[in-house]
Amino acid sequence: FYLPTGLYLTADGELFITDLGLHQVVKFSHLKFHPRDAPEFVLGTAFDPGNDSSHFCKPTSVLTDRDKNIYVGDGLCNTRIVKFEDDGYYVGSFGTPSFERGLPGTFGEVTDLALDTTREVILGLDNKLKQIQVMDFLGNFYQVIDVSRYKNVLKICYSPDMDTILILTSYGLESDIFILDPVTGVELNFISGVTRSFSAITVIPGNNTVLVGDRFGMISMYSDIKKVSNEVYKNPNSRVHEFSVQEFEVLDQPLTKLSPLIHFLYKPGLTDLEEPPKGRRHKFSRRLTMIVSASAVAVLLFIVAIVFTVTFCGKCGSKRDYEKCLLSDTEDEEDVSMIHYTRVMRT
Repeated sequence: FYLPTGLYLTADGELFITDLGLHQVVKFSHLKFHPRDAPEFVLGTAFDPGNDSSHFCKPTSVLTDRDKNIYVGDGLCNTRIVKFEDDGYYVGSFGTPSFERGLPGTFGEVTDLALDTTREVILGLDNKLKQIQVMDFLGNFYQVIDVSRYKNVLKICYSPDMDTILILTSYGLESDIFILDPVTGVELNFISGVTRSFSAITVIPGNNTVLVGDRFGMISMYSDIKKVSNEVYKNPNSRVHEFSVQEFEVLDQPLTKLSPLIHFLYKPGLTDLEEPPKGRRHKFSRRLTMIVSASAVAVLLFIVAIVFTVTFCGKCGSKRDYEKCLLSDTEDEEDVSMIHYTRVMRT
């Protein structure tokens, strides 16, 4: 992988990984999660962006329907959703580019995708035009939900328990999660992230549970979230219990309304047993470091040479002064005159 930005795990245990840098979507079967195992298939062409059946341009997300058809959000360069069968066979694409908001079937970009399992429709988030396109599995667009009141909408997911849409907004180091009605788009509730910096969100079906990841390396769980709150704009309790690196067990205390619970502290990076990747990016970084180091040494030597030349020429401007500089400071003028007399006699 080069720049993996999206993960999607199906109910059958199939894993899809969206790589923004490779312009690809990779599928692993439920029996092959080991990094040395080859994927089941790969959609798109590595490092070759495009806009056809075998090329993507910065794909952002992927999901599957009940018939295991695959839908790829393509993407930050293209403005379309591409459909494949479960074996990777290309079916078609839908969506057209536009700079005008409110038009069904148009995108400024496909930021993220979510699946409304209650109505069996796809929710296409467009952060550039600040809207959500609602469409069926055949590409028929039904509705456009306006989210222009939010500054920067990065993620979207659907909660079947609450029958609501959850969107993750981010502005600087602060972010919030807003709960919207899937039909009207009306804001019903929200999860405050005043002291957090949310970056990822997913829903666990069964008890209105939401998992949220932030940029500080922590994952929080919000449980028993209510669909509608009487005090929508009141900040909920966002106090977080932080575990030490050695602690990974869950606290034996009941979850309260909109109260986060850290299940574990996630530290991104390689373990002691893993080796760093040796791909193109690693080789390029190593070569770039060598070039920068050599250039710095050359510039330093050049500066030293200039300083030496200026200093030396300032002191020894003429030929006679030059010969004086060759002698030690303790030698007198008679020695210099003897040198001149010797050279004249030889001539």
